[in-house]
Amino acid sequence: MTTEQLQFLFALFSFVGVVGILFYIIIEKEKRDKMDLRIRILEKELISLKDSFSEEKEDKTINNEAPKAEDMKDKIVALYEEGADIMLIEDALNIPKAKIEMVLKFHTLNKSDNWRESVDNNL
Repeated sequence: MTTEQLQFLFALFSFVGVVGILFYIIIEKEKRDKMDLRIRILEKELISLKDSFSEEKEDKTINNEAPKAEDMKDKIVALYEEGADIMLIEDALNIPKAKIEMVLKFHTLNKSDNWRESVDNNL
């Protein structure tokens, strides 16, 4: 082989190598772009799932808290009407004293309002 043929052969290999490297770079860039797009889509789905999960959780807590609150109010009123002291109710139900007093005040107000309505209806 002559030097010109060897130079041509090395130039050909170099050209093929450069084209191969460029081709590899282009393929990797396409893969990365597809992965970035997929990541963005998954992030949007994650955000929507978090939002729907938090809304569902709020709905469940709202639905669960109302019966629990009514249950506690009924227990407080029942214990108070049985003659239990506020401190005893506080210890038994583990509810703050201020909340117990508030429930009892509203209960007495409701009783007095019902009494007024019954008197007004009888007149």
